[in-house]
Amino acid sequence: MSQTRNQETEGKIEAFWKSCREYLPVEDRDASFSSWFFGDSAALAEELLGLVISGVKTATCGALFDYEWEGISIPEVGSYHIVTDFSGEPRCLIQLSNVKICTFGGVTADFAAAEGEGDRSLKSWRAGHQAFFERRAAETGNVFDENITLVLEYFKVIYAKA
Repeated sequence: MSQTRNQETEGKIEAFWKSCREYLPVEDRDASFSSWFFGDSAALAEELLGLVISGVKTATCGALFDYEWEGISIPEVGSYHIVTDFSGEPRCLIQLSNVKICTFGGVTADFAAAEGEGDRSLKSWRAGHQAFFERRAAETGNVFDENITLVLEYFKVIYAKA
């Protein structure tokens, strides 16, 4: 989701955005963007970034309680996001192609496959994401159950650093 950024990181993210603008349609070159990293550890952030850059991962999700806890709006279709590594180094620019609201228990096998994690099965997705959302719930004062609301995001990579 979001990250605390220092002045040096802010500068890197702004420079990355400027370098990505040539890959955007002319009408989007002055668009706004957000930046964030995947997961809740450096290892997980790097693993998931690798899946995105390789084209395996084309979706992600977050718990609605995280958006509320961090005071950020649910992202919109068409919005741009700079994905960083855990330390804040910008690595790729994505654009959201679809956003859906769903309960944890309502996630489909197709979405699990699009997330690209583990063996890409729904069973694997549920196990990994339950553990993640239990950690997030504990940190934010929430409780995990099958009915937590998730924000499902499908995206395409616009630009990735080599």
